[in-house]
Amino acid sequence: MVMAMGDNDLDLIDRNLSGKLGEVLLRDGRGVRISYGYNSGGYENFIYFITAGGGALAIDTVIAEIGQVDFTDASDPQWHIVAYEVNYEDADLVDDHTGDRIPAAYV
Repeated sequence: MVMAMGDNDLDLIDRNLSGKLGEVLLRDGRGVRISYGYNSGGYENFIYFITAGGGALAIDTVIAEIGQVDFTDASDPQWHIVAYEVNYEDADLVDDHTGDRIPAAYV
């Protein structure tokens, strides 16, 4: 999935991608996409992001909402990303924005 952004969001995208948390995403023109092979483990589709508010966001949600997500500004804890993990086995993990199940690698 590639999500294109307007001019106002490009600075935010660049800030998000400049840090450690941005290693799982790549700039793709005016949007972002998954950085396949960043960890060489093949688990990129099973990544979820953890917000400052304790929420879980699937990688597709972060890509689709990249104009809302901010890896560097803690002023909005529901969109401030503080970490990411691979969902290996939690079949019940739910995306707090969409309500959709976040796929697990081994379930």
